[in-house]
This record gives sequence, structure tokens and C-alpha cells, in this order.
Amino acid sequence: MPRMTISRSRLSFLLTLGLVAPASAQSAKATSHTVLKGDTLWDIARAYLGDPFLWPQIYRLNTAVVEDPHWIYPGEVLQLEAIAGQTAVPTTDTPPPTPRNQPTPSPSSPPVMTQGNQGGDDGLDLFRRKRVADVQNAFKTYREAKFHPLRAGEFYSSGFLTEGDSLPWGTLLGPVTPEQIESGRSRAAVQAYTSVGMQSPEGASYSAGDTLVVVDRREGPVGYGEIVVPTGMIRVTGQNGNQVVGDVIAVFGPIRNGQSLMPAEKFTDPGSLAYQAVTGGIEGQVLVSRDLRELRHPQEVIFINIGRTNGVAPGDLFQARRTPGPQDKTEANAVDELMAVLQVIHVRGRTATVKVLNVISPDIKPGTRVVQIAKLPS
Repeated sequence: MPRMTISRSRLSFLLTLGLVAPASAQSAKATSHTVLKGDTLWDIARAYLGDPFLWPQIYRLNTAVVEDPHWIYPGEVLQLEAIAGQTAVPTTDTPPPTPRNQPTPSPSSPPVMTQGNQGGDDGLDLFRRKRVADVQNAFKTYREAKFHPLRAGEFYSSGFLTEGDSLPWGTLLGPVTPEQIESGRSRAAVQAYTSVGMQSPEGASYSAGDTLVVVDRREGPVGYGEIVVPTGMIRVTGQNGNQVVGDVIAVFGPIRNGQSLMPAEKFTDPGSLAYQAVTGGIEGQVLVSRDLRELRHPQEVIFINIGRTNGVAPGDLFQARRTPGPQDKTEANAVDELMAVLQVIHVRGRTATVKVLNVISPDIKPGTRVVQIAKLPS
């Protein structure tokens, strides 16, 4: 039977005729209420207490019966006033009722929401809050995840300084399959999984299965050669006449015709290792940022002027620190302070490539002091 809603004017009229007992009379006579189909705590509080906003008072008196105040079921007997020795707010937690003491709603007696649900609850299970039985187990996988301080993607995409060495550069010639829509740019970027043609270095050759790194080359700091910026990786698949053919397997930046190629270095994953603190570690200086930005940010790549010959190894942690001392006459003297934490990604003889892990002061300029603070176990 659908619920009947009575307006205030009609309710006043019925009270005048004596057809409906006033709420004060109901609350004076009744000490309990048996839930009927369509009842809500809101309606029960309005009927017996004269104010629907007092429904929490009825709920607190019946926590042994009502587990969730949003759901009450036909047949439940609710107390309307406190019994001797019982307080409105229980002093101890009340365990939820056992299934046998709580009637199971049937298709003819659906559960009712306290805010005036007018029908069934089809689909509401998708939005009900799910209880987590064991919070610790819910985060077990996250806690036990292994931390790898070095990853292949960072190693191959970070770049390095050539230090003046003559390296065997090949050349990317471009896609071997014409694009369906012709580009107006002669140096349009190549996408992943594109087949491309390449020219191997003079006096050398590439074989099927070789992995090559595509790079941009630009002028580096004086005395340290060129800056090598990887833009992607290619897997050699075979020959096409006098040209080598391969597929793009990774993209780090714009891959364009005419960029240089070099064989990919072997990356050795150190696995999951814990850092070991270093006291009095080696020191060096920042040479230049790979991307030539003014301010540093997390994940940015920077080159420093110490490398393998100085004892630097992949994974080492450094701090960039401000050098104390007098500054410009119009500024206060600088103090020794932490500016950023850096991690070594790639190492060459006299230089190393570091990644910015976090930044405290982004104005890290060439010449900024770097100090080793931790190493991975060898």
C-alpha cells in the first residue's frame, strides 16, 4: 500500500475533527512502535515526538535493533522512551544483531530509507558503502611493493655529455611507409610503432634485433662535448636495399628525420636495494641543465662535473647546496642550505647525469655545489 502524505493544513483539519490524535497524545501513550511497511525514523519521530528532526533520539535508543539508521525493516520493535537504567547514548558499543534476529526483507516488504524512499532500492547496492574487514590487509600489497631505485626507462631517456669523445653516430632517414595524410612539414615527428629507414655509421652495420637510441645533439658546456638528448628507441628488423629498417619501440620526445642514432647501452637493474648513508661524500658542481630551463623542477635532468673516475656510481644520491658567503653588495650573505636532492641515472668518465627528486629552492645555477649523501650497496 503506498504511503499517504498529509499536508499541514489537512493535518490541522483532521486534528480539529478528532480523527488524528495529536503527537503529544501519541507520545504520552505509546512507549514502543512496531515498524510497518513504509515507515521511516523521520516519520516516527514526527508522529511520536512532534519533530522529525528528533529521529536520532529514537535511533540511539534502538542501536541493538537498528544497525544503520538509514534502514529499518517491517516487524522491528522500536522503543520510544528510555527504560530504567538506559541512557540516550549507549556507554558501550552494541554488537550488530545476528541474522536470525533481523527479519530478511522480502519482495513484498522492501527496506525503507529514512529520507522518504518512495519505492524499491533497485541499483542502490552500487552506491552503498562497503565495509573493509581488515584495513591492514587492504594496504598489504602497497606496503610490500619493492622499490627499484633505477629503472630502464629513466636510464635510456636521461641523456649524457659526450665529454668530447667521437661516437659512432648513425642517421635516422624517416618513415619507410608513406603517411595516409601528407604532412606539410618535411620534419614531421615519427610516432610509436612506425617503420623507419636508417643509415648506419661509416664502416659499421646494424643487425636485426639490435636496439638503437634516437638522439638530438646540441652544444654542451665548454670542455665537455655535446649534450645528447634521447628522443626514442628503435628495434632493427632488417634491410631495405642499402638502408637498415626498424620499428620505433619507445618515444621520449619528438623523433624527426635527420636525428642521430647510437647503439643502446646495456642497462643492469640493481633490483630492490636500500640506500646506505655516506659521511663526507665526494663533491662536485652543476654543469648545465639538459633542457636549458631557468628554474629546476622534480624529474628534471641535470649534468654534474664528477663521474666514474671520481667514484660516482648509478643510483648515488646527492644534495645540491647553496654555497655560503657574500653575495651582491645589495643582498644578504648566503648560508649553507639544501636546495634539492638528486639521483644519479647515468655515469661517464668525468661527468654524471642526475635526476631531480625534489626541490626546495629552484634557482640551481651552473656552479652550484653538489654533495654525495648516500650510495647503493656494491
